Amino acid sequence: MSARISETGERGFIEALRKEFPMALAGDDAAVLKSLSSPVVTTDSFFEGTHFHRWWTSAEKTAERLLEATLSDLAAMGCPPGYLFSSLMLPPDMEIRWVMDFYRGLTARPDCSLAGGETVRGPVFGVTLTAIGDCGESAPLLRSAARPGDTLWVTGPLGRSLDSPELLERSRERDLNCAEGEQVRLFLGPRARFDAVHGIRAAGGKAAIDISDGLFSECRHIMEESGVGVSLDLDRVPLVPYCSGRPLEACSAGEDFELLFTLPHGAEVHGAVMIGGVTGEEDLKVLADGKKLNPGKGGYDHFT
Repeated sequence: MSARISETGERGFIEALRKEFPMALAGDDAAVLKSLSSPVVTTDSFFEGTHFHRWWTSAEKTAERLLEATLSDLAAMGCPPGYLFSSLMLPPDMEIRWVMDFYRGLTARPDCSLAGGETVRGPVFGVTLTAIGDCGESAPLLRSAARPGDTLWVTGPLGRSLDSPELLERSRERDLNCAEGEQVRLFLGPRARFDAVHGIRAAGGKAAIDISDGLFSECRHIMEESGVGVSLDLDRVPLVPYCSGRPLEACSAGEDFELLFTLPHGAEVHGAVMIGGVTGEEDLKVLADGKKLNPGKGGYDHFT
């Protein structure tokens, strides 16, 4: 059995951590970063029992999932990743081996260096990740940059979180079928869409947001920040196979981490899908089969 945090203490744990995962910038009270010309910073917190369960997958895959979710915010800004800070809350009975495997997942990306963090005691396992990138000479993609006449696009299929926690719970009692298993695999393995940023910029895109709280919710964020409206063609929205026939639910589920972005009329991005347009009416119009639908509030909310 692996040693527990309570047996090594904080100093022993940190020594073991630094031995296995060298952090060139760690060791002092704060990290000294090289000069950043246009820094972009984001932070996310995740707690066991609220955002995930340890039994869902391995420690390494859990960390990779949380890392990609955090870095997705940088991708939405058109900013490559650079540095990562991780602050962990650990119960005393936490096994050190599990935490080490978790850090292996946090350091999985060669383009994002672990630069430091903090460790505190708490009742459940939790982690706050802060990621820093540098846009350099490129202007960041902003929610406030959409304009009437722009077209609206997504980088990939949506709906990967629909029913996924329930399917994972079900998997403890029976084997999942192929469609259910694929849905869970997609849910547990998101990727921040840095690969789409160059194409968006090259096509003249200036507004983007990552789809973490659901498509309808992200449309409203762009509308509010840009002072515009959105006309959304639900028949055009690509869905993961499990969500076929359930577009309203899929577009409300969240945790897709695809990018929603706008382009000037007539421009396009290879591999992305146009799903609507930006209007001057300042409302969200959702159409399916030519009929207007009511999407409701449609989106994840931490407090409801």
